[in-house]
Amino acid sequence: MDMTLAELLTAARQRLGTLALGALVGALAAGGAAALLPASYTASATAYVRVDVPSQGTDQTESYYAASQLANQKAEAFVPVFTSQAVARQVVDSLGLDTSPSALSQSVSVAHTSDTLTITVSATADSPQQARALADEVVNRAAAEIERLEGQGSPVNVVPMSSADASGLARSPAPARLVVLGALVGIILAYTWVVVRRSLDTTVRSVAEVPPEIGAGALGLVPESAELGRGRGSRSADGPAEERLRMLRTALRRTGAGAGRGTLVVASAGRAEGRTTVATGLARVMALAGHRVVLVEGDLRSPVLSEVLDLGRRPGLVDLLVGRAALGQALAPTAVAGLEVLPAGLTTANPSELLGSTRMADLLAELTADRVVVIDSPPLGEVTDGVVLAGGHDTVLVARAGATTQDRLREAALAVEQGGGSVVGTVVNRVAQPRRGRSARRRTAS
Repeated sequence: MDMTLAELLTAARQRLGTLALGALVGALAAGGAAALLPASYTASATAYVRVDVPSQGTDQTESYYAASQLANQKAEAFVPVFTSQAVARQVVDSLGLDTSPSALSQSVSVAHTSDTLTITVSATADSPQQARALADEVVNRAAAEIERLEGQGSPVNVVPMSSADASGLARSPAPARLVVLGALVGIILAYTWVVVRRSLDTTVRSVAEVPPEIGAGALGLVPESAELGRGRGSRSADGPAEERLRMLRTALRRTGAGAGRGTLVVASAGRAEGRTTVATGLARVMALAGHRVVLVEGDLRSPVLSEVLDLGRRPGLVDLLVGRAALGQALAPTAVAGLEVLPAGLTTANPSELLGSTRMADLLAELTADRVVVIDSPPLGEVTDGVVLAGGHDTVLVARAGATTQDRLREAALAVEQGGGSVVGTVVNRVAQPRRGRSARRRTAS
């Protein structure tokens, strides 16, 4: 999918660790390459073009001017001499080098800046010592060759001005520059990977990414919260999470679902998406608002409410449906006034049949006469139990941020509708909330 500039910046901010790792890996790789690659060194020596001015009385201004003009012209003309084969041959012989004059000439560069009387010779070699020796010897041999070409009577001559020993030494490849370049390349590759992965990612990460065709769209979000996760919504959470549950309660009122009485099914496409946490938290804040609420555990295959709410071994929904217990025996009170829990109770081999039975319908009719019933449904994408429970009732879908895909959410909504239920909207669970001035730490929540 196409990403806006804001989304690109958000992706970079959320993956700073990945970018830092990319920079580190790139820098280390470049440092290793710098250590393994053969190095070359470049040293520079400077020659000066001098013109002897004969004494012609007290005023020699014109003579000096003419000499400077001549020297500048000669400096430009002398540049090819420094890289000539004759000079290169003399340098090879003088230093006893195991190379050809042509190869030596290619390792030497000469520069002359207009309106100056200096010529800079740069020589490249495999060692600093050899590079300095080459630069100095090229200047010396070129000076001798120019003197030969100009003749001994010429007022123009070239003299060494600055030895290569006094100049800086350039190493190629430069380790520091290579490491910086490697870090930049690592960041670019890491960011490209982040953007590509984000572009191909179809998971729901925020309320804006909930498909609008599912019920009323997004009803709200529940942020990551360690407190909320530990209690599975059964006790008050930190401020942001608790406030979001209240906002969800208000949003449901606007849709007409769970407004004082009736049945509300809380479902998800798969497991570990926070369905139980949202159902329990929603039932609790509804009871705190003054409603009589019954939280029914509809997941008869993997029940957790008895353990989460510390109810112990007691009759539950299965016991009621098979006639082994009365409603008063199965309903468990909680510390929240107005909130009761109907756990799963005994295990059963045919949960779908029990949940779709006439007795289940009669039980819900009895409970909703003066209560709001919130059902913690089994995953819609794994078994038919959830579809059976959602039939004829309002259903809230729970999507886990960064885990539930839009397609799975659509499939879950379609399953509810095909089963005769109605999806009122979606809650995005475990949304990372940024703190002021820095990104929020990721905390575990159900």
